[in-house]
Amino acid sequence: MILDLKCYAYLEGDAWEAICVDLDIATCGSSLDEVKQSLATSIELYLGGVAELPAHERSDFLARKSLWHLRAKLAFTTWLSCLRGSAGRFRGFSFQHNLPVLP
Repeated sequence: MILDLKCYAYLEGDAWEAICVDLDIATCGSSLDEVKQSLATSIELYLGGVAELPAHERSDFLARKSLWHLRAKLAFTTWLSCLRGSAGRFRGFSFQHNLPVLP
């Protein structure tokens, strides 16, 4: 099963913050590339742990979305920054993970 996870990164002061809103996982770093890599690593570790759980517990950990108002705020802010020409401070991106179908 391929998961297509929605993520956002934004510049907060002089540090980048990134969040995967589909799993509610966040990281920070000094550059956009660093924070995206850190988020990818965090997602991989999280999903690796989920894969080791008993089957009846996995779905709860895969449906752990961020609060709706945070998701809406990030989507709107990213859209608005593109319109204003300040897209360098806010980025929306996807992260795909191949989650094996487990018994």
